[in-house]
Amino acid sequence: MRHLSRESEFFASSEIHLKGRAVSRGIGIGKIVRLYSRRGQFYRIKITKEKELEKEIRRFRAAVRLAKRHLQKLILRNTAKTQADILETHALILEDKSFLERIEAVIRHEGVNAEWAVEQVADSYMTIYRGLENENLRERYIDIKDVAERILSVLARKSLFQVEIGEDTVLAVEELKPSTLVALESSGLRAIISENGGWTSHAFIIARELGIPAVTGLKGFLRWVSNGQTVIVDGYSGQVILNPSAETLEKFRDKADSLKNWLMPERHSFKSLSEEFSENPKTLDGKEIKILVNLDFPASYYRARNYGAKGVGLYRSEFLFNLNEGFPSESEQVSVYRQISELVGEHKAKIRTFDLNLESVYAEEKSHEKNPALGLRAIRLSLSYKSLFRQQIRAILRASVKGNLDIVLPMVSDVSEILKVKKIINQEKNRLTRKGIEFGEPSLGVMVEVPSAVFVIEEILQEVDFINLGTNDLIQYLLAVDRDNETAANWFRTLHPAVLRAISKVLSEANKKGIPAIVCGEMASSIAYAPILVGLGATELSMNVNSIPSIRRVISNIAYEEAEAIAKKLLSCRTAEEAEKLMRQEFSKKWQHLYPEDFFRKGFSALR
Repeated sequence: MRHLSRESEFFASSEIHLKGRAVSRGIGIGKIVRLYSRRGQFYRIKITKEKELEKEIRRFRAAVRLAKRHLQKLILRNTAKTQADILETHALILEDKSFLERIEAVIRHEGVNAEWAVEQVADSYMTIYRGLENENLRERYIDIKDVAERILSVLARKSLFQVEIGEDTVLAVEELKPSTLVALESSGLRAIISENGGWTSHAFIIARELGIPAVTGLKGFLRWVSNGQTVIVDGYSGQVILNPSAETLEKFRDKADSLKNWLMPERHSFKSLSEEFSENPKTLDGKEIKILVNLDFPASYYRARNYGAKGVGLYRSEFLFNLNEGFPSESEQVSVYRQISELVGEHKAKIRTFDLNLESVYAEEKSHEKNPALGLRAIRLSLSYKSLFRQQIRAILRASVKGNLDIVLPMVSDVSEILKVKKIINQEKNRLTRKGIEFGEPSLGVMVEVPSAVFVIEEILQEVDFINLGTNDLIQYLLAVDRDNETAANWFRTLHPAVLRAISKVLSEANKKGIPAIVCGEMASSIAYAPILVGLGATELSMNVNSIPSIRRVISNIAYEEAEAIAKKLLSCRTAEEAEKLMRQEFSKKWQHLYPEDFFRKGFSALR
């Protein structure tokens, strides 16, 4: 215990340099605010008034009662003995007086919110169980974890306190939920530090769209830091500095000023940006590349338009789910989709139907899938819960009267899913006609992001008007590497031969048939990979708004002929390492003037 105390004091007072993985560019300096739990994320809230403490204890007791009722319903529904026995064990934990009284004691004596108390007590129990020699007893920690998550999910529905996030806040989390970032997007966060999560995690995609620096991969970080500690987050190098000295602070403020506009020099106004970016960029030998934007927040299109975006290549409609803490109504969806239609004007916006998994939608026991990425997700979930899917289809149809909104289906694996959706779209058109409600005729496209879609791409192209190539999930499923798993990050290889050949096949088939193919994964946002996509045949790139100026700059200063030659060489590589080495050599020969001095020395991952 003395050793842990000394280490805590060290982290609290000394200047500490830690190294993680940069997942959103920029430099942020501020005060730490810790978030707890991976599900309903919450803060440690100090409660000083006795009356409010009593309310908080009553709130905790009500949550326990509701959790018990949920469990009893599940027990009655589960006839299988093993499942019923597990649920009975959970029910016994919720009846354990010592467990519940310890939580109440933490609320009362430490003056904190119920969520924090549940997390603290559950963690202490799990630590004890994990240390037991008996394997059967050791595994009991999972039961404690499940019960704690059940109580926390109930508490998350009704909180008595609203936390204000200051403008100098740096969030420190175990794993950031997209909904948490959506809720805090207007609060002026300085930066994010996360123990888990990868470059293609949806939360960090949003962070890049919002321009919030982020570093991930700092295991155990929450254990040693406290709220209010000053921290520097370097989203270029992945460095995190706790308790920085005055000299260090000055150094990083200078670095932030010099790096902030490296690829996009300071402009005088949005008007001048609009004039400069009025046309699509062309390569030096005349190949035109259409630039579109990926959106979570419709308001971001104002900036994208000024950077020269010619429409929305991907609107992630699950933003509405996060914003509304559940499925938005049909009228709420119509309102947002119409707003997007107004914003894009003469151009088009691709509305992706909800890309959600069962766990993000339902908190009950049935939502616990061992591998949500391979479970009831995206189009599978939509076709399993057709009433909600029909509602979204109707909303898009009603909002598309100007003819500039299209439908994109996520995670399509074969043609049968497209045919089922086409039938639903026709049925909803007939329903709207009978009701005398005006609607448009949106084009239909699919996300190509699973291996099976690559192998049946010819058949898919016969049934759709366009395709969106989602490189994030395509790499994940091709290489069997969880895109959000920090420990497996080194196996997430963008230049793996299978990835390059899959992209080449899809683009080649689409170009042969004259079907528009939009690359909308994170590869399109990368100054390292965008030239390769162009060389492989991509003519439409959709990216986060902050990447548009740098991608335009690179495309305008390369020759298509050069990009095509490099891409052909890469397709013959046998390993990702070989491809990365070749890419570095070729870029150095042809385009050294386009990249900073340390680009070739440090590697391409630093400038994704």
